[in-house]
Amino acid sequence: MVPQFRPPRGRRPVKPPRDLEHDLEHTIPPEGGADSWRLFGDMTARSLTLLEVKAGERVLDLACGMGQDTLAIAAESAGGGGPDPDAGPALTIGAEPSNRMIRWGQGQARAPSGPADAGEAGRPAAWVRAYAEALPFGDGVLDAVLCKGAMDHFVSPGRTMAEIARVLRPGGRAVLSIANYDSLSCRLGRLREGWLRRTWPGHVTPAHPYFEPPPDHLTRFGYRQILALAGPPLRLRRVEGISLLWGFPPWGNLLGWMPEPLTALLLGGAAALGRVFPAWADVIVVRVEKPSPGG
Repeated sequence: MVPQFRPPRGRRPVKPPRDLEHDLEHTIPPEGGADSWRLFGDMTARSLTLLEVKAGERVLDLACGMGQDTLAIAAESAGGGGPDPDAGPALTIGAEPSNRMIRWGQGQARAPSGPADAGEAGRPAAWVRAYAEALPFGDGVLDAVLCKGAMDHFVSPGRTMAEIARVLRPGGRAVLSIANYDSLSCRLGRLREGWLRRTWPGHVTPAHPYFEPPPDHLTRFGYRQILALAGPPLRLRRVEGISLLWGFPPWGNLLGWMPEPLTALLLGGAAALGRVFPAWADVIVVRVEKPSPGG
């Protein structure tokens, strides 16, 4: 049964400062280097692993974009898992403010080679247009929430976290993946840019440097700000760092010159350091849980 797709009584949708018909601009750098593919692959893999979706659960993919994770969760949960083998696959709901993204996700679901769409047996997925600050679900109706790479797009991250806490059942969990603009790469990038401006008169600073949030990101998160999101009524359970030195030009140039096996080795070492020192990492992944009564 799909949770109720209507705002709780007395709650009205948030009107953002502009229409949020997002597309893929500013999502992945045009060069799409090896560090980019490693970062996005690791971020997706760890986020879905930490979400720990079980059969029969209700899962929200918040700001789902084109719905790749929505469909991946639905497909994976079709394999079962969890204490009740007869529970059936999870119901996965992709929530997005962008009609354009929703149409892309629905199109992928209906593609012959893609996962089944909502209503087809085995892999139920549904889409709803919604703003993160006013989710159209009742209290405590969801088992898990994924918010990957989207928190800095929202008008009010604090209100979004309050909504996530509201719609989760006691014992439910959420996984957040957020870009860290206080990462080692961003710090080095700002230092390098300042040095270039001072020493090279002809240097032109890029319009949207990688070490600052793109125009469609409304909040600039650092490590401390990310951890601050995990406060009451939710409880922080895990923090992981993903990737190191992403976007830093000398690092990208080095990877481009190296043979593929050595590139993979360097990226693996950087990823390991990011896990050990999450405050330096390019992306922070946190898992939070809603305490059960008396827990």
